[in-house]
Amino acid sequence: MKKIFWFILILSISFFTSCEVENVKSSHQSFFDINHFLDQEITQLSELKSIRKKVEINEKVDEQVLKAFDLEKDLTIFRNSNINKIAWLDKYDVDSTMNSSGQLNELKYQATDSKLKTRELIVSYSNGKVNTILIKNASGNQVSELAQTLQYNSMKGYSVKSNQKVSLSNEQTLKIEVEYLNN
Repeated sequence: MKKIFWFILILSISFFTSCEVENVKSSHQSFFDINHFLDQEITQLSELKSIRKKVEINEKVDEQVLKAFDLEKDLTIFRNSNINKIAWLDKYDVDSTMNSSGQLNELKYQATDSKLKTRELIVSYSNGKVNTILIKNASGNQVSELAQTLQYNSMKGYSVKSNQKVSLSNEQTLKIEVEYLNN
């Protein structure tokens, strides 16, 4: 049973991260750059010794504290949702809110093209620094539909929630919660 669980987990993660990340080199930054932010986070977390990882597949839960992990690889799913591409300059509406001191509180990007996988990206700030990133992805075709909610909490951890509906089968759910442990 445990082998089946891990097989499904690996298969699901492989499916969800199968898209290639295209790196666009440009001096013009139009949208929030997730890749740059994650590079900084990974550098700051280089001394991280362990994580608590909770995985739930169709209501079956496994939780472990891991001392061996690859944060760069684990965060690929967030990199695949980077919208900072020149070709998408006119594909997202951008809204920002400021606090009473005039500091940026939140950036919200909403897709205007229904063909884009990343439908919404919200970056919340606290004291001028990124606090939380919330991403909503959706894709589908005649056979299947996939909805994902990704949340990254700076220096604390992240969560991934995926629901996949394939024609003529039950909905499949995957939830991953990772907490960075200070040891």
